[in-house]
Amino acid sequence: MEEKIYSVSEISREIKRVIEQFIPPVWVEGEISNYSASRAGHVYFSLKDDTALINCVIWRNVAGRIPFHLTNGMNVTVRGDVITYAAQSQYQINVKEIRAAGPGSLYLAFEALKSKLSSEGLFAPELKKPIPAYPKRVGVVTSFTGAAIRDVLQVSKRRNPAVEMVIFPAQVQGDKAADTIIEGVETFNRLKNVDFIIIGRGGGAIEDLWAFNEEKLVRAVAASDLPVVSAVGHEVDFTLADFVADFRAPTPSAAAEMTIPESTMILNTVSTLVDRIYQQILGFQAQKRQQFDHLQIRINLSNPVELIRQKYQRLDELDNRLIYAVGQQVQRAKLRLDTYRGALKALNPKDVLNRGYAIVYSLPDRKIVQSVRKVDKGHRIEVEVSDGRFDAVVEKK
Repeated sequence: MEEKIYSVSEISREIKRVIEQFIPPVWVEGEISNYSASRAGHVYFSLKDDTALINCVIWRNVAGRIPFHLTNGMNVTVRGDVITYAAQSQYQINVKEIRAAGPGSLYLAFEALKSKLSSEGLFAPELKKPIPAYPKRVGVVTSFTGAAIRDVLQVSKRRNPAVEMVIFPAQVQGDKAADTIIEGVETFNRLKNVDFIIIGRGGGAIEDLWAFNEEKLVRAVAASDLPVVSAVGHEVDFTLADFVADFRAPTPSAAAEMTIPESTMILNTVSTLVDRIYQQILGFQAQKRQQFDHLQIRINLSNPVELIRQKYQRLDELDNRLIYAVGQQVQRAKLRLDTYRGALKALNPKDVLNRGYAIVYSLPDRKIVQSVRKVDKGHRIEVEVSDGRFDAVVEKK
């Protein structure tokens, strides 16, 4: 008997037919994990117990009728059809109905520790330290190979390449993750070599993010003398590190967007301040001239010799201050002008020729010769040096 050979698509369709034809609608209870919602309104999550996990999907028309908010760690009971997702050879439950069955174990642990630490005052707003508006160096505690660090570095470089990012590689998932993150926070606090610290990682299930819910990590963040920014998971993910940190960003890339000032914004601010100072100088000068005119009127009216002397002395003092202030502005302007003049001088091709270099042109088209491949023996050339030009013939190359 000839063996039937299936294509991948054929065997996937056969599995789909068997599962969806012979498994009736079912009720399944478990704990929500890996929760996410698409922009289209569809909801995706996993149901898990101690030993197994199954994916679930709730389409938008059903998701809109759910009477409560779904969160990771919540225990629910769902009713639906077991279907397959052929593109990845996965089976999942197409949820038609969902009921709350109580919180899961991790969710209960989260809420219990949150209540305990909140009662101790660790989340109090008055304890939050401000994030420096114009940082020079930023410490980042995260995985050296994860997407989070790439996002942070990319956004930081785009916004302000002058800000130095100092990375402390840490584990962000697993039994030792909290200890390595704490080590990073304490190292930056000991060295005092950054302006503030970002801790975080990309999104994941509540189990994946659990290091950021451990009590020892939360207390280490609270004890930090340096401001700490928590950037854990996606926008819908919350950890206890978010509550104790001085600033919470919804994602690692958002942390860089919200804390690294744009270089163009800084330049605009400086320009605005310079204009404001200049206007203040002009206003100060006009004010003092007006005062001088008033003094002259009073002198002409009363002619008090001593008052005149005192006012002249005061006027000299103010004039010296004005001259000094204007002189400082002029000096700074001269320095900028010298800088620009030096930059232009360095770009002047004549200065290059004065240093012994020459420009070679091929004849008769007078195109610049940039390679020996452009000339041959006997080829006529023109050579330009600092004080003139002369013709030559290529004898050898």
